[in-house]
This record gives sequence, structure tokens and C-alpha cells, in this order.
Amino acid sequence: MEIEKSASAFDIKQAEASVLQSNQHFIKSYKANDSAEMAQSFTTNARLILANRDPVEGRKDIGHYFSNLIASGSATVKLTSVNIWGDSSILVEEGSYLFLNSKGKQTDKGSYIALWQQESGNWKIYRDIWASSIPKSVIEIDSERIKH
Repeated sequence: MEIEKSASAFDIKQAEASVLQSNQHFIKSYKANDSAEMAQSFTTNARLILANRDPVEGRKDIGHYFSNLIASGSATVKLTSVNIWGDSSILVEEGSYLFLNSKGKQTDKGSYIALWQQESGNWKIYRDIWASSIPKSVIEIDSERIKH
């Protein structure tokens, strides 16, 4: 009976609303080139797990990663949350992302899974895993154009 009572006290709709609000704040901070504020969306011990690179660990390094991403020409990110589930200890968010340059041209798109935990009373990203749906060869060609 105790387990049922504690499970029913958790409000998934409220948690979902908090995650969606946090995503909107992240998008707004991204457009403002405020990587320090973007990093606040993550727990202190968060990890970005991305293809073709070592994980990015900790809020400071995550902020630095996003600063470099913006400096490389990625001006806007769009996040579309598809599903959120979990309980009071952890939430799982599944969605898609789209990066655009300053001219509105798509630079990357794909899917993500984000694990959310509460830190200081707020839901924050604990693990963020992205998977681009653009073939690696296309990304490498675009990166070469940026370098030249």
C-alpha cells in the first residue's frame, strides 16, 4: 500500500510540463548565444553522449560544448518532444531535434533521448543522447566547407 500511495502522489503531467518549459528556456538561451544559461538545464554531473566523440561531462564542459557549437555556425535549435514517461526519481524524454544556421539552413537533424532528474527541486537533464539522421559523409562534407 505504501508504494501505491507514493506512486499516485507523483504527477506525470506536472513533470512533463516542467520538462517542456525547460526545453523552451533552453531554446531561448541557445538563440541568445547564452551557453552558460543553457548549461543550467543540466545537472552538475550531467553527460552529453554524442556520436563520434567522447562524452561531454559536467555542466561547465557542457556549456563550453554548446558555446563551440554556436560559434561553428549553429544559430538555432528546435526540439520536438514526442513522449515523456517516468516517475519521481527519473523521467525519460524522447524527441527529435533540428539545428539551423543563421540563414535558416538545416545543419543537422535527428533524435534524442534525455534522462531527467530532480536537482535542487527542479527537473534537469542528467543524460542527453543524440543520434543524427544525416549520413556522416554529408556532415563531413559540410564541415570541410566551413573550414575553408
